[in-house]
Amino acid sequence: MTGLAFDSPAALAARGRDRPRIRLPRWLSAFALPPVREMFLRQVYFTGIQATANVVFRGAVVGTVIIAYMIQVLNADVAATTKILLLFVFKEVGPLFAAIVVIFRSASAATSELALMNISGELRVMRQLGMRAFDWLVLPRVAGIAIATATLTINFQIVAVMGGFLFAPLLIDATFLQLVEEFLNAASLWDIGYSVTKSLVFGTIIALVSCMEGLRLARPELGAVPQAVTRAIMESVSYVMLFNAVFAYFVFGVLMFGLIRAQG
Repeated sequence: MTGLAFDSPAALAARGRDRPRIRLPRWLSAFALPPVREMFLRQVYFTGIQATANVVFRGAVVGTVIIAYMIQVLNADVAATTKILLLFVFKEVGPLFAAIVVIFRSASAATSELALMNISGELRVMRQLGMRAFDWLVLPRVAGIAIATATLTINFQIVAVMGGFLFAPLLIDATFLQLVEEFLNAASLWDIGYSVTKSLVFGTIIALVSCMEGLRLARPELGAVPQAVTRAIMESVSYVMLFNAVFAYFVFGVLMFGLIRAQG
């Protein structure tokens, strides 16, 4: 007799091998490893959660100072105040400020950690064991720093905007609720997506530069660690600023604060 019920185990096994299997990308399947997940969560906690208090305080100060200055100099009304918060604080200052905090807080830490692993020979042992440094060391840091940078950006934006709204009624004839309503009418999902996209790319750039400088020491000695950290910080700042300018050019058609404009 033939049929499914009477097929041999070998035939069933062969049929199972013939079925198409869903294979995840190697970089995504690496998160199934417990050490990689632990490194990712630790990076998010160190970069995103522990730095939140500093970002919140500075966000409130920055939002208040910017609104006070703009209102006094430009004699702004309700519409101008909300536009300043949306275009300047929400879109530009928020992602850049969060990126600077991440650079000086996490880029230096990630670079020095990987550099010390390089000096101590841990990277050499990992390669001998067949472990990919990208999967175990670079990938969780890149993902963690990128997500943490986006989280810090959102926290900074909320606090900066709320700080400006709390201070603005003292200088202009408008209430807090009026400012909030005007801001919600002017803001859109595009504004949120714009800032989140920038912050994710900022975090990815910072993490990649930090990991690269930590893994490629010019000399395997402790004196090379501060030099690697300095290079990581300076290169991260340069690449973030360059990407921010290019991104603004492709999205808005302006570069260098409007000095250069796209044709057409």
